[in-house]
Amino acid sequence: MRGALGTISVKQGEQRVESGERYLVVMTATIIPAATVTVERADPALRLEDYKRALRFWLAYRHPAMEQILLIENSGADLSELREIAERENPLAKAVEILSVPAAAIPAWSNYGYAEMRMLDEGLAQSRLRQTTTHMIKVTGRLMFPTCGRALDKAAKPFEAMIDCRKLGFPRRGHDANTQICFFSHGFYDRVLRGACEEMNGTDVRLLEHLIFRKVIAFKGQPGILLRFPCNVDPVGFSGFSGRPYDSFGTRVVRGIRAVLRVVAPGYWF
Repeated sequence: MRGALGTISVKQGEQRVESGERYLVVMTATIIPAATVTVERADPALRLEDYKRALRFWLAYRHPAMEQILLIENSGADLSELREIAERENPLAKAVEILSVPAAAIPAWSNYGYAEMRMLDEGLAQSRLRQTTTHMIKVTGRLMFPTCGRALDKAAKPFEAMIDCRKLGFPRRGHDANTQICFFSHGFYDRVLRGACEEMNGTDVRLLEHLIFRKVIAFKGQPGILLRFPCNVDPVGFSGFSGRPYDSFGTRVVRGIRAVLRVVAPGYWF
């Protein structure tokens, strides 16, 4: 698949989806960032192109788990171009649902993570495709994840949650969870995460990454709770915060270290 960022290879799924498990790719989208949100990649035209590129990626992604797609947008932007892509550029005839939900007012002590969780809560409640699936693959809608299928194939099943938790490096302290891509059963999301944005605050749970980590770490060691990916699942695209692509030299070095540690020290969080 070729786009503005070059060629991305996607391998056919290595295994069949477990019997009874049906997955829904959930793309979260904010085409027009709120004035109070500070991001470098703020131009709605650029962001729309990111979402169009990513939607084409998932439409062409050959894996038995990625047959249904839900895109949720929360800024009131025109979604006609995305709907046209879903209708006319859908080579695998995937089921696609594109929903617009009202923007949530972001409390002064929080950030865009609060609005993203509210968007998920409202969009999932409205989705008809969610009713026909058992699990969600939540992805930041502007990004592409070529090894998503590989991680799903290698993961121990059945699982309720699979999310990559990380130890924060200097100067930060503690741990967080990678919320760019995560896997949850619908039941786990409803029991543990629905409405959790109201627990965010202006101190230790200001970021979505902190909130999700705090919610899932309570289940560490329980069956079906996977807090490390079995392989790297790295994003392709541009960082919304910095505006830079996710393929800098420093990023590649960190990814290489993480890939090695997943094999030699799978219990070490980095």
